[in-house]
Amino acid sequence: MNWRMVYPQTVGLLPYPLDSVVVPYVDRWEEYIEDVLKLHLNHLPPAWSYLESLVSGNFQEALERLTLVEEGPVREYIRCLITGEVKETGDPLLDSLLKGSESLLERGDLDALLLYRKAVKLASSGLVDDALQLYSEAQALVRGISPLFEARLQLERLRLMAEHRGLNYGIIAALEKLFEELQQTGAEQLKAEIHFNLGNFYSSLGDIRRAVFHFSEALTYFTHERNPYMYALINNNMGLTYLSVQATDLEDQMRLAYGIQCLRNALKVFTKEEFPKEWSSVTMNYANALVYLPTANPLKNLLKALELYEEVLRCKESLGDTEGKARVLANMGNALAHLGRFEEAKKRLTEALQLFRQLGLKEEAEGVLELLEEIRTTQVEGHGKHVD
Repeated sequence: MNWRMVYPQTVGLLPYPLDSVVVPYVDRWEEYIEDVLKLHLNHLPPAWSYLESLVSGNFQEALERLTLVEEGPVREYIRCLITGEVKETGDPLLDSLLKGSESLLERGDLDALLLYRKAVKLASSGLVDDALQLYSEAQALVRGISPLFEARLQLERLRLMAEHRGLNYGIIAALEKLFEELQQTGAEQLKAEIHFNLGNFYSSLGDIRRAVFHFSEALTYFTHERNPYMYALINNNMGLTYLSVQATDLEDQMRLAYGIQCLRNALKVFTKEEFPKEWSSVTMNYANALVYLPTANPLKNLLKALELYEEVLRCKESLGDTEGKARVLANMGNALAHLGRFEEAKKRLTEALQLFRQLGLKEEAEGVLELLEEIRTTQVEGHGKHVD
């Protein structure tokens, strides 16, 4: 009697690297597995209690509860997943999973996990069509037997389709249907991830109200304490959503203020020292917002924006991010033009133009040319008025 008799196993329920968690054999396991596969963990057998600790993020407690697992290979395997160790467990199949097996294992639930991992790698390498095919194959293997694993695969597939094939309302409808199907489960993180993606999608479609609703719902799970990185990322995206509104009345100005606060929340986590790439991105967003924020003292905001651009520019240079550097220079030029410091603006914009052309970014280069032409026109008109 061992873990292999439990089918389907609990793989795919938790985020990587815990997506390959399994449970040992226990008497009457069939009475528990259906609830566990929906993350209803109120009445677990003692040997499975580490699952509850893992879901809550209490890894020390999970390690302590592993003493209740009599099946040695499973106990050592879960310990390795939690600690990051890679060593022999005494079970060839578990060792294969631990070492990142590439070969299918002739078992639907585990094969779905391996296909899922391959799909993630293919997507990150730009092989989107191949990744989408593997997601579909993995879904077919767990359809009807592991609802949360299937939901995870569906979410990743829809997200990838939206990113690389274009967002449409069919994808949004499928995501909303997926969320409804998860309502009676304990998959709080998965539901929060769906909210996050819906927030991004509605934001890109210009539906501010729905985007903010979904971002806010995602933040009820992704708190600063539970997952600071996601907390900051969601705040950044929600801030940009608020700031996409043109301020025409008092209510719109309040939204802009909320947007600025969201970016500040993100910067509490994304520090220059710990997350330089994320810090530079959010700080750029913050500086851009200051340039256009309605205020009784625009000069103060513009000077602050320039100060932030200078910091981001140094960060981009240290990271070797040429495209990022070009974008900072373009924004600096724009801010300098707002201040009437046209010669400095032209210098920054010309440097940005050269970099965009080197990188083959034609649209960005054209945008900089338009700014340079606006400055030239302004200078000519200003000179003409002075002569008169």
